[in-house]
Amino acid sequence: MHDNSYDVVDSHRAFYASQPPGRNGRIPASALRSAPSPTGGRFRPRFDAKLAQPFLASLILSTLDIGPETVAAAAEAASRNGTDIAAELLVAGDVEETTLAAAMAAALDLPFEDIGEADEVLGAERLVGRPPPRILKTCDDRLDAKLFLVPRLERLDALAAHLQAWPSLRRIARVTTTSDVRAAIERQTLPERWRAAVLSLSADEPILSARTVLTAAQAAALVLAVTFAAAAAVAAPRLMLDLVHASAGLLFGGCLAFRCAALAGPQPQLQPVSPPALPDEPLPVYSVLVALHHETTVVPHLVEALAALDWPASRLEIRLVCEADDVATIRAVRAAIRGRPQFAVIEVPPSEPRTKPKALNTALPLVSGEFVVLYDAEDEPDPGQLKEAYRAFRTGPAGLACVQAPLVIRNGQRNWLAGVFALEYAALFRRILPWLASHGLPLPLGGTSNHFVRAHLVAAGGWDSHNVTEDADLGLRLVRKGFRVGTITRPTFEDAPERLTIWYRQRTRWLKGWFQTYLLHMREPRRLLRELGMRRMAAFQLLFLGMLASSLVHPIFLGIVALFVTSLVDGALKVTDLDPLFVLDLINAAGGYGVFIALSGVALDARERRTLPRFYPYLPLYWLLVACAGLRAFRQLFFAPHNWEKTPHGIEARMDFADPRHRVEPVFDGGEAGWA
Repeated sequence: MHDNSYDVVDSHRAFYASQPPGRNGRIPASALRSAPSPTGGRFRPRFDAKLAQPFLASLILSTLDIGPETVAAAAEAASRNGTDIAAELLVAGDVEETTLAAAMAAALDLPFEDIGEADEVLGAERLVGRPPPRILKTCDDRLDAKLFLVPRLERLDALAAHLQAWPSLRRIARVTTTSDVRAAIERQTLPERWRAAVLSLSADEPILSARTVLTAAQAAALVLAVTFAAAAAVAAPRLMLDLVHASAGLLFGGCLAFRCAALAGPQPQLQPVSPPALPDEPLPVYSVLVALHHETTVVPHLVEALAALDWPASRLEIRLVCEADDVATIRAVRAAIRGRPQFAVIEVPPSEPRTKPKALNTALPLVSGEFVVLYDAEDEPDPGQLKEAYRAFRTGPAGLACVQAPLVIRNGQRNWLAGVFALEYAALFRRILPWLASHGLPLPLGGTSNHFVRAHLVAAGGWDSHNVTEDADLGLRLVRKGFRVGTITRPTFEDAPERLTIWYRQRTRWLKGWFQTYLLHMREPRRLLRELGMRRMAAFQLLFLGMLASSLVHPIFLGIVALFVTSLVDGALKVTDLDPLFVLDLINAAGGYGVFIALSGVALDARERRTLPRFYPYLPLYWLLVACAGLRAFRQLFFAPHNWEKTPHGIEARMDFADPRHRVEPVFDGGEAGWA
């Protein structure tokens, strides 16, 4: 905009203030036509191509009572962010989208119209994954063509001149909003996106999909192994027991050594890093995806947390993904995001498998950001997290496809279950995962706060809709595809389950998904070894097989150790009678507890050190419960492999139902905003 553009506005403000708006907030075209022109007489929508200032934009902004200072701030933000003035006015709340579009339509003497369901978007499938176009061609069943326009304020004069030069365009041209263009593309592409999301990897790479639990070859190998083990147990039971015992002891010893290596690595960064300044360029579009299901209580808190992200709102796409039959959550979301144009709801048709990755796969084609981040319903990310991830991608190694932010439990002091969960997360996200990333080893991602380069995520096949721990699977699949996975330091705060029944179902789903992930990646071991290499293949076995095996047999190890200790105390055994296998059992059992305490202890910040260490004595009980969840997961692997036992958040997950955290009360106003 030129500096003298407001001379025109100021001289006409009184005239426009006297003009009442028409229906639906539109500025009547007759009002604009009767306005005094800058050179005297009456204004007509005919423009000199040499006219310096954006005359129509000035008139519209004046009519909408948007002052020069506001427009100047929007223009400065548009220049800084690589957007346009209208986009900055919208995210700042200075004008409503339909009001502005209606005013532009009236100024151009064009109809302001929504894109109807009968208006078929031409080439809609080619428009997904891109910013909504400003010109959209449609055709209805009578072959009537329409040209829907989303004009820029800065280009209104040029558009008016073009319409004057080509008057035949007025017959088909209409003005609409960016939101309406996006909704039309979303509506028309839904069937294909939904079909692709339901099948996901099972259609493109079935060998890497959890849709099939066991392949025929794996089932045959399992039957042969069980038959051989049974025969060996009958023929030489003592030898068989010793072989199994020794194998398990060596596996757990390897896992212990693996974690000791992580403990010996550099000390964790407990405070967020202040990386180099951002490049001197407009920030790219960043897309945020959050899958919600029956989450009415946490929606207001979630929206406020996401709105606080330190990223230009005009360069943010925040999409809250809901099942279409979850009417209460959709209503709560629409009420919470009203007046925030960077937010939108994406509705997913209810169908099997009812999993989070299916919902994300349905939504992914609709976002256009260069980067994509996932959050969970109860998350509160550090506002600077997006910028740290952006710096990591811009300055990191080639092929960096994903960075994982640390997850920090904020309610660990509430009870022993949440406390041990918080210790577990501290060891995992602040010690083990950063160590794995620093050595280029496979990284089992957490289910939230994963930041992706969108192009790399799509190239890897997105998420497997049939895997109930799609995060851990995707972390390994990215490495197999030749990409790298890293970590950042700015955390996401979330709550651990405080009720045992909720924790138990959540842990069952996690362990079932890890079983699925291990089995599907081991379908072609030679290919896996070729793609990972020996070092990363060994790390994969220790991570996945070691964790699954230890979760199941930990009670057995505890029982063996307890039996031998009791025998020593009773005098039935002497120390000299201890065989090497028992010594290995003692090392693994004691070492497992010791390394966990050490890994989590060094990862705690000052506040956590005052409250969480008192929960260490509950570790044996906690790991026994993990074993119970593991047995339940193993059973579900064959009888309900794709059943997603959702973890409720907010007040539903609390021990105390009077707890005010994330609590909302219904507002029965009979309108769309059915929840406060």
